[in-house]
Amino acid sequence: MKKSKILLLLFAAVASFVLYSCNKTSNSIPLSSGITLINMDKLVKPGDNFDAYVNGQWKKNTKMPADKSFYGVTEMVNDKAEENIKKIIKESAKGNFKEGSDEQKIGDLYNSFMDQKARDAKGIAPLLPVFKKIDAIANYDDLAAYFGTTTTTRDIIPFFVGVTPDLKNPTKNILIFWQSGIGLLESEYYLLNDQKAKDIRTKYLEHITNMMRLSKIQNPEIAATKILALETKIASKHMKKEDTQNFDLLYNKYKVQDLPKLMPNFNWKLFFDNAGISNPNEILVTQTDYMKALDQIITTTPLDTWKTYLKWIKVGGAANALSSDFEKESFNFYEKFLSGKTTQTDLWRRGVQAVNNNLGQITGKLYVKKHFPSDAKAKVKLLEDNIIKAYVLSIAALDWMSPETKKHAQAKLTKLTLKLAYPDKWRDYSGLKIVKGDYYGNLMRVAAFEYNFEISKNGKNVDRSEWLITPQTISAYYLITANEIVFPAGILQSPFFDPNVDDAVNYGSIGSVIGHE
Repeated sequence: MKKSKILLLLFAAVASFVLYSCNKTSNSIPLSSGITLINMDKLVKPGDNFDAYVNGQWKKNTKMPADKSFYGVTEMVNDKAEENIKKIIKESAKGNFKEGSDEQKIGDLYNSFMDQKARDAKGIAPLLPVFKKIDAIANYDDLAAYFGTTTTTRDIIPFFVGVTPDLKNPTKNILIFWQSGIGLLESEYYLLNDQKAKDIRTKYLEHITNMMRLSKIQNPEIAATKILALETKIASKHMKKEDTQNFDLLYNKYKVQDLPKLMPNFNWKLFFDNAGISNPNEILVTQTDYMKALDQIITTTPLDTWKTYLKWIKVGGAANALSSDFEKESFNFYEKFLSGKTTQTDLWRRGVQAVNNNLGQITGKLYVKKHFPSDAKAKVKLLEDNIIKAYVLSIAALDWMSPETKKHAQAKLTKLTLKLAYPDKWRDYSGLKIVKGDYYGNLMRVAAFEYNFEISKNGKNVDRSEWLITPQTISAYYLITANEIVFPAGILQSPFFDPNVDDAVNYGSIGSVIGHE
């Protein structure tokens, strides 16, 4: 769900309100207005500044939380959801639940994160076995094998490997390669020469140096310089951001035996074997020019530089699972410098987020039992049906759309799938082991479990019942390959949706989100 203002829905909201009102019975319970008058600044004329008129007092009275870089209704609802989830987690964390149960997994993962003293005592120790494997890389074939191995725990390598519905055959899943390999969010940060980009690179170099020093890497300043140079070389070959929106450029199918045409010096067999991908058959290679350039980058970069880079990638990715000095250094760069936060989020909130990020479906199953009213689905479904009817009317009235296009647009509307609140079937996590007191190990086991689940879908029919976000997420999404919109339980609560307020407010809030998606 995007945070931009949605103006295109005004006609749909009005039309759907009329349609909805026709469905109400004479026995309807009186509803409250749903408008929070205390937030309004009535000294402002709405025609001069409508936002200030509606939200003026709220803005004056609300202080930006120190642990956030922006704040609004989504963040407020999310904070409330985290408080509710905390209660669920705390019950699991203090209970003596059966090994392998949902509660045991949630409780032991949370406790292993919250034991800051134990994590501080371990320091860099959890990564030393990985460093040993990296040091053992003796040639470029070993490097290809390591790329495959570390893919299984979702560490960054120069290209991402995943599974996606085929863009031109969305009923089937296919392997996909996507450019990756950089620690900054955008490739432009490495390449632009304006002062902001230069400042970011300077701070990033300092951050890498600090992380290398904490990791006891020799000559951390020299190591950081080599790492930044390699990432810059990788970023310089990335497809431009605007081109990644062009599906025609991205849709490049390759048989596995044809991959040497892209990267003749790369040992694909060793990569796939170590990535646990058997019979890969076809791969969707989204950025072919990048992959061709990567072949040369790999072989012209000394192995020692690759080893230093791989240690940095491991440390950077694991920082929040290690001791507090690593966690603080990561916060200072990514959240404080880049995002504008001034204070770390409370430890318990970070613990809740850790559980949500890694066991979100399990937590969501417990969350909806406690916090989602059973009759809310039907009410939101009626609202969505009326918005669809309003769209049908608005499309029919368009003067710039041809009759044939209108026909296809309306057909697409009739085939739109709506998913509400939570999945009809829950995933089986019985194969995932969570161990007391081993936070880093738990994260690696979760990553491998999720990776194997994703890779297992390759070549199979797309499971249309699958959800891509958790039920407690305060968001929504439209999935183009499935023509479906998904509204989890998290967003189906006040002030986005409230069954006890006036219909117009719900159409203006959750209705606008539905229309937007």
